Amino acid sequence: MAYTRPTPADLKLRYSAFAAVADDRVQYWLTDAERGVDESWFAADYAPALMALAAHNMARDGLGAGSTGAPMGATSIRTGSFSATISEKAVESQIVGGFASTRYGQEYAAMLRRNKGGPRVTAPGAVVCCDGYNGFAGPLPPWQC
Repeated sequence: MAYTRPTPADLKLRYSAFAAVADDRVQYWLTDAERGVDESWFAADYAPALMALAAHNMARDGLGAGSTGAPMGATSIRTGSFSATISEKAVESQIVGGFASTRYGQEYAAMLRRNKGGPRVTAPGAVVCCDGYNGFAGPLPPWQC
């Protein structure tokens, strides 16, 4: 599978909350997301991770809305003399911050764990089927293969 960069149209198709956001602004956030996703990721996760990270960053920046135009996390909204109710869970996750603060960040975090989960610990002994590359710190010295 090839590494294909998603377009603003791809992101808007995946996350309809950003349908009203201008394409140049979406492209800015997709380009910014490339700092967190590169071609060392599984090819199947590359484009979805870029879109999830871009959507997370856009949501944290206040962009995007539900179909009612209400901000993310709103559980009710009234237009006559304006009234809005924000869910407690949304407020708590915003306070905590990080990827847990948006559903897009949660999706990205799951893909991040799958692709960059950290070193795997095994029992002492020989490394079976060593190809000279450990996937985390680069090439292994010859005596470790």
